Amino acid sequence: MIIREEEITEKAKTLRKEAWEIINQLLSQGVINLLNSKTRSEIVKKISEDLNVNSKKINRCLKRYWKRGMHVNALLPDFHRCGGIGVEKNTSDKKRGRPRKISAVIGEGVNINEDTKQKFQLGINRFYLRQNNVTARYAYEQTVKEYFRDVLEDTPDKLPTYNQFLYWLRKNENLSNRLIKKHGKRNYELKHRPVLGSVQQEVRSPGQKVLIDSTTSDVYLCSEFDRSIIGRGTVYFIKDVFSRMILSVHVSLEGPNFEQARIALMNLVENKVDFCKRFGVEIKESEWPTAHLPECIVADRAELLSHASTLLTERLNIKIENSPPFRGDFKSLVEQQFAILNRQVKPILPGAVQSDFKVRGAKDYRLSSVLSLKELTKIVILTAIHYNNNFVIENYIRDEEMIKDGVDVPPIPVRLFEWGMKNRAGRLRTISKEQLMLTLLPSSQASITEFGIKWNGMFYTNETALREQWFVQSRFSGRKKVMITYDPRDVGIIYLHNKDKHSFERCFLLEHQSRYKEKTLEDVNYLQEIEMQNKQQHKKSGLKEKINLIEQVEEIVKEAERKSKKDRTNISKNQRLKSIKENRKQEIERVRKETVHVDHAPLIKRQVDEELNEAEKVIDFPDDLQLLRKFQQKGLGNKNE
Repeated sequence: MIIREEEITEKAKTLRKEAWEIINQLLSQGVINLLNSKTRSEIVKKISEDLNVNSKKINRCLKRYWKRGMHVNALLPDFHRCGGIGVEKNTSDKKRGRPRKISAVIGEGVNINEDTKQKFQLGINRFYLRQNNVTARYAYEQTVKEYFRDVLEDTPDKLPTYNQFLYWLRKNENLSNRLIKKHGKRNYELKHRPVLGSVQQEVRSPGQKVLIDSTTSDVYLCSEFDRSIIGRGTVYFIKDVFSRMILSVHVSLEGPNFEQARIALMNLVENKVDFCKRFGVEIKESEWPTAHLPECIVADRAELLSHASTLLTERLNIKIENSPPFRGDFKSLVEQQFAILNRQVKPILPGAVQSDFKVRGAKDYRLSSVLSLKELTKIVILTAIHYNNNFVIENYIRDEEMIKDGVDVPPIPVRLFEWGMKNRAGRLRTISKEQLMLTLLPSSQASITEFGIKWNGMFYTNETALREQWFVQSRFSGRKKVMITYDPRDVGIIYLHNKDKHSFERCFLLEHQSRYKEKTLEDVNYLQEIEMQNKQQHKKSGLKEKINLIEQVEEIVKEAERKSKKDRTNISKNQRLKSIKENRKQEIERVRKETVHVDHAPLIKRQVDEELNEAEKVIDFPDDLQLLRKFQQKGLGNKNE
């Protein structure tokens, strides 16, 4: 028996001392004599008479001494076995336990027998384990209602108490099984299972395994063109398991899909100095030293579960692992990054969604949104740089090699990454930008037109197109299709595939398309959609006005037909045609008289005179010869001039 001396009670020490005196008397007779049953019985009888101790007790002490290692603590009493701990007591009519103080009022209570235990278990299984968010009190009340209703009405003093129900509930329960039955296996694995391992034991170098995840941002955004509200974006993070460093960031307006995941993976191997410069952030290469392909990517059965993701394994030799559904704990490192982002910048961002969003009387945070997609991306980039270079990882377990380097390897992501690159960078791979673009960036068809290379409603050009007169040929012989690759983060440049399909040529926006420069594809699509809606509205409004115009013209025509119907009744068609010249002359005279007293009478009078003169010039000649001579003289006069 292994026990410390201070843990032994005084009563146990007294009994041990008495037993030790008996053992000393026995041992003084010789061990050989004690091993012989005949001589041992004589020795025990003699000592029993001398010490006035029962012989059975002497034999019990000797056996205990021999069985338990033949040292003094072997003679300690087994008080820890007293009371039948864990052994259920037999049920009897006598009430067990402490008597009630007011038993005269509420009765003495009852013992829990086998029948009551079975009813308790039925109530626990039915009302407690199979329903979420219920208390033990609720389960007890439902159990009484279903299984003890007659006792409650006839002999309420014999009703089992809530404490008795709770005792048997806790006594027989298996906590893991209870949590699984109440909340489900999935919830148990996510929130309640024991965490006995670490992700660090899976990797030994940077880039061996990375985690990718996305979530909807808690900030409402505005269009970069007209600052109208366009909703919330989607933020992507890719983190390295070994160093916990953020390797890639991406912000888009589209929901999680493989196209956006490819852009995040594209950023994984981009030069971060050039990438940050596009958003107006100046950094050194040592602040974000990552531009490599990983060996394995862990996703969550979303973007990378599609068949399209096979190109990553076939063309780039990257292993894809998908975690089980609803198991965010498999990617806890990247899941925590979204919480870190919210803690750092969410309180100071206008348009950020708070916990009381859409609660009655709460502020509508959408109305205060001012950030564009590009500005939110810049904020995410700054937070990633700050995290990589300043965040201290609390529970990072450094291995022996790191400990030997001492203070040179602090648990900061960028420092861990640099150490891993220096000491264990055997799994990092690089790739040419052309191959990466061809693999990861989305492709589409563009048209060569007389206006330029048209794609998504925008027009581009390049040196080859101008030199080889593509646009002239297009106007002469018709349009043709070409394949292009584009970066949704900046549509100012597209990449035209050469004939060999293994290289690109840059195409730049035309000057009059400059409004699209440095804009994301989401912003361009939003602007085009808004403009299309405005055009449709104007067309509807124009159609309405056109119909009004037609109705007005028709009304005027009907009125004119009504007025002229009487004048045409007694005149033949031939007479109407012969009197055109005379009618025109009379109408001019009438207009002159009506307009002579208006503000612009001189001008109108002059115009009318000119028209009248022109009308008077149209005269009849007696013969064609006279008319010919007149025009000949006129031509000769002009020649002299």
